[in-house]
Amino acid sequence: MRTDPKDKSGEYISKSNTYKIKTYLQKKYNQDVLKHINHEISCLEKFLNNTVSNSIAKSDIIKSIYSDYPEEIKQYIQPIDISDSEYVKVWESEEYQGKEISDDAAVFISDKGEHVRSKSELTIANALYKSGIPYKYECPRILSNGIKVYPDFTILDTKNRKEVYWEHLGKMGDPDYVGLNVKKIKSYSKSGIVIGDNLYLTIESASHPLGTDEILAVINAINER
Repeated sequence: MRTDPKDKSGEYISKSNTYKIKTYLQKKYNQDVLKHINHEISCLEKFLNNTVSNSIAKSDIIKSIYSDYPEEIKQYIQPIDISDSEYVKVWESEEYQGKEISDDAAVFISDKGEHVRSKSELTIANALYKSGIPYKYECPRILSNGIKVYPDFTILDTKNRKEVYWEHLGKMGDPDYVGLNVKKIKSYSKSGIVIGDNLYLTIESASHPLGTDEILAVINAINER
C-alpha cells in the first residue's frame, strides 16, 4: 500500500488477487495491533512498578508510625499495622503458663533465662536465642481434638507472622516414649501442624545423641522461610 502517489516502488497487486491483498492487509493490521499492544504493556509495566514500589514505601511508613510513639502512648492506640520488630515485641510479651517442671528435675537455664528440661533442649534454646529467632518454651496450645499440648518450642516466623513449632524427641530408645510421641505428632497433623511445613523435628537416643549440625539445619530452614 502506497501513501505517496509519486512512489512507484513495490509490486502492484491486482484487485483480482484477493489472497495477496488479504495476506498483506492482515499482516499490516496485525502489526498495527501489536504495536498498540506493546505500547499498552509498556504503560502497564510502568504503572505496576510505580504502584508496587509506592505501596511498599507507604506500607513501611505506616508501620513505622506506631513504632515512633513513646511506650506510654502506645498502650492507648490500636495500630493499623506495626513493624516486624514491634510485632515480635508484642508476641513475646504475651503471658502464658508453661508446663510445670518438678523441683527435683535437673536444672538447665538457657541464655534467655528459662528453665528447660534437658541438655539438648538447652542447646536448642540457646541456638535460637543466639540466632535472634523469637521463641517460647513449652507454650500451651489447644489442638482440634481439644487436647492441650506443650510444644517444646513455639517459634515466630516473623516475615510471615505465623507460628511454627519445634519438637525434640530425646528418648527414641524408649518404646513407650516413642508411642506417645507418634500419637502426639498424628494429633498435630490433624490440627494443621505438619512435618515439613510448620513443624520441625529433631530426634536422638542414648546411642545417637543430637548433633550441632542437626540443630543448625533446622535454624537455617527457619531463617529461609
